[in-house]
Formats: sequence, structure tokens, C-alpha cells
Amino acid sequence: MAKFLENLETKNIVLIHGEGFGAWCWYKTIALLEESGMIPTALYLTGSGIDLKDTNNITTLEEYPKPLVDYLQDLQEMRSRTQ
Repeated sequence: MAKFLENLETKNIVLIHGEGFGAWCWYKTIALLEESGMIPTALYLTGSGIDLKDTNNITTLEEYPKPLVDYLQDLQEMRSRTQ
């Protein structure tokens, strides 16, 4: 497994929670991934965890994953600057 990890182009892993959960549900997985040299990031989707938006006011599919989309866009921009 270690050889496989060494050959990865990126070590970033984005973890997304399911319904009724939050980024907190990944704490054990994050520890294991970090031990293996990966860079895990657990995000809260709109209306979950630290995002205080009332879920009753999320009216489109575009709003719910916005924190994920924003993070991935930022990651892509950072990556393109370093290449």
C-alpha cells in the first residue's frame, strides 16, 4: 500500500458527510489518512455543522454543495498556480 501512496499525483482527499451528519463523523478516518501521509479535508455542506444556514431555506441543489464546490475551485486554482 505504501508504494501505491507514493505514486499518487495528489495526496488530497475530500470527505463529505451524509444526511444527518457533519464533518465531525470523519475524525477517525482523518487520523488514519494523515498517518498514511494523505491530506484529508472534511467539509460541512450548507446547513450542516458549523454552517448555520437554516436547512429549510435551502431551495436549490446548487446551494447545498456550495462549500464543496468553493473548496474544489480554490484547490484547483492553487494547483494551477503551482504547475
